[in-house]
Amino acid sequence: MAERSKYRTVSIPSGITDEIERLIEQLRYWPSVSSFVREATLEKIKVERRYLRELREAKENPIHSGKPASDEEENHDGGNRSVPRG
Repeated sequence: MAERSKYRTVSIPSGITDEIERLIEQLRYWPSVSSFVREATLEKIKVERRYLRELREAKENPIHSGKPASDEEENHDGGNRSVPRG
């Protein structure tokens, strides 16, 4: 069986990478677009995991959440997703 690669390739629209490059140039913090995208992705994963944990907790303890679990789900925009949560 073939060994799975440690990395995967993704496509990012040019407009987004152009903006990332401008930020890198102005802030001089990240050494590359890849490092910026990696850090941003890790931050997004952290946010979404927290959101999922809050949803699970609200469903397990609906009385303690202050509002129904369905309200909490509707109020999370997921970073302006174009695909609604299911």
